[in-house]
Amino acid sequence: MNLRSILTGVLLVLLLVGTVFFVKKNKLVSFLSPRFVTGALGLRTALKVQGPAVAPVKIVEYSDFECPSCRAVQTNIRDLFKNYPGKIQLTFKHFPLTAHKWSIYAHQAAECMNLQGKFWPFHDMVYEKQLEWAAGITPPVEALAKYARACGADMNLFSACMADVAVTREIYAEKEEGNKRQVNATPTFFLGEERFVGPKEMQVRGENAVRKILGLPPKPVPKEKPEPALPVPPAAIPKQRGLPR
Repeated sequence: MNLRSILTGVLLVLLLVGTVFFVKKNKLVSFLSPRFVTGALGLRTALKVQGPAVAPVKIVEYSDFECPSCRAVQTNIRDLFKNYPGKIQLTFKHFPLTAHKWSIYAHQAAECMNLQGKFWPFHDMVYEKQLEWAAGITPPVEALAKYARACGADMNLFSACMADVAVTREIYAEKEEGNKRQVNATPTFFLGEERFVGPKEMQVRGENAVRKILGLPPKPVPKEKPEPALPVPPAAIPKQRGLPR
């Protein structure tokens, strides 16, 4: 009888431990799962998200890595994260423009780094080095591989991913999503359905939209200074003649 009680107690303890492990495991999965999605074409990819999930301000950015304005706006985005800590969440969406011939290479490399969990360091480096890799006359494959290596990529995985057309399709699927939202320039940002295009709009109107969500008063909009008159070349100035006496 005592042996039976002992065995029953052992079984109950094992069952309890198994239950706790199962619950913890499920909690972990449910916590991580929002960071991953199955793309439009079935490829399981990590969301390119920066900032806490509970942030009240959720910004979606459609961007092109070869776009100079997209590089310039990164300063405004960093300022938002700095000035409103814990209040901002940014989701990056691929929108490579056809006018930028090397852009798709950078987007492919960035998505490959995303699959290794290193999207944001690579994102920052690609924008920082934009004038270096975008100015070449040949595809910037070597430069992008150099940046990936500097960010700690597994280069075997990276090289295989760069040749994976499934990744390319997912990039264009994100761009098509932007097309459906009538994105026609980069960078374009959305706060809900409110749209902001370019660094200037994001700096002024965009920040005030953020402040409105946070219940803060708007910042005054700086008045635009009139452009100075261009000097007239001497040849264009008519010579004055003396009046007749």
